Amino acid sequence: MNIEWINKEKNTNAVTIYSNNITFSKQAALLFDNALGIAVGFDLDNKTLVMRKVTKDDILRKVVEREDVYELTMKPSFGRINNKKLILELEKHLNLDFNIQTSYKFSAKWNTGLKMLIVDTKEVAKDV
Repeated sequence: MNIEWINKEKNTNAVTIYSNNITFSKQAALLFDNALGIAVGFDLDNKTLVMRKVTKDDILRKVVEREDVYELTMKPSFGRINNKKLILELEKHLNLDFNIQTSYKFSAKWNTGLKMLIVDTKEVAKDV
């Protein structure tokens, strides 16, 4: 008998942008566990979306302004930011067209030095 075992699917950090929300894979959402919220930015040079975990201490020290923090709703298998204004900004920066495609899925990596989730927006992920 010659058996080739099939590995369980490796969990990855994935971020999917819909017309009304941003959804994080469970693994990506867990990176923001116990956060007050998330600061979202766009690196114009590298064409990447950056997301930073924001704590209460960050707000008190004025590292991030409270109005720049997005609420992350955590569910058992994913996390989500619901904010239409944010989606409209991302549509402009990323040239997204939800009339053509209902969602855009991107791979992401945690940068331990910067303590940020870096979303590679140069290419829509086929299977993350």
